Amino acid sequence: MFKRLASLLVALALMLMCTAAFAFPLGEPLTGVITYPEGASEEDALYVYRYSYPTVTGEGAAPQLINGVFDFMVEDAYSFRVPMDVEGLPGEGPQHYKNITYEITCHTEDYLSVTLHTEAFTGLSSAQSIAGYTFLLSGEDAGKVIYLPHLLGLLDIDETDDWLIERQTIKADECVRELVWEIIEEQISDGTVAYDPELTYELFSWNFYPEVDFYMNDSGDLVFYIQEALIAPASEGVLLFPFSLEELLDEI
Repeated sequence: MFKRLASLLVALALMLMCTAAFAFPLGEPLTGVITYPEGASEEDALYVYRYSYPTVTGEGAAPQLINGVFDFMVEDAYSFRVPMDVEGLPGEGPQHYKNITYEITCHTEDYLSVTLHTEAFTGLSSAQSIAGYTFLLSGEDAGKVIYLPHLLGLLDIDETDDWLIERQTIKADECVRELVWEIIEEQISDGTVAYDPELTYELFSWNFYPEVDFYMNDSGDLVFYIQEALIAPASEGVLLFPFSLEELLDEI
């Protein structure tokens, strides 16, 4: 009897965990293609903008908030980004394009983290970049994007005091910058990454904003990134620096 009860309790616990973990399951991707000139086929267009963003399903405001972030990106592409990209575009030559894809890097009861990957070809060369977005999935703020100071407990997600937001953001940024810079110095010393020989801490800081330049992986670690070609040759790709939340909290 005891074994049967224990088995039932374990089964119930697993069901609850699964239900919680997928409270906001993924929906069909939000995809589309924008061509220039308008109405041109993908084959004949001078410029092609392809996008694929995630969506989530479920009850309440959270799915609307999350999906709204990517809906806005599509609207922004039509109204601003594509018109900016095609301004001054030559009337002939190789096709220019921008491809945006996504990866779900963490999906738990509490967090959804997404990386957007952009490949841009401007006629002569292509460039890669990423952008991370981490959404809170639990509590009254479910659906909102959260940033590094929130994860470190330095700011409430609804904080409105500009002075406090700036102060705590600087604190979080400097903590991570110092940790990453230590790694960079080690990599320069052992030659594992071919950094710009003129690289300084100041130049590094100008190109790295930890409060937003991160995503969460499936282990719950924060992975900070520096875009390719900013402080090292493009051949080194996007530079990644993972830290556990515990490591960061120990340094704050």
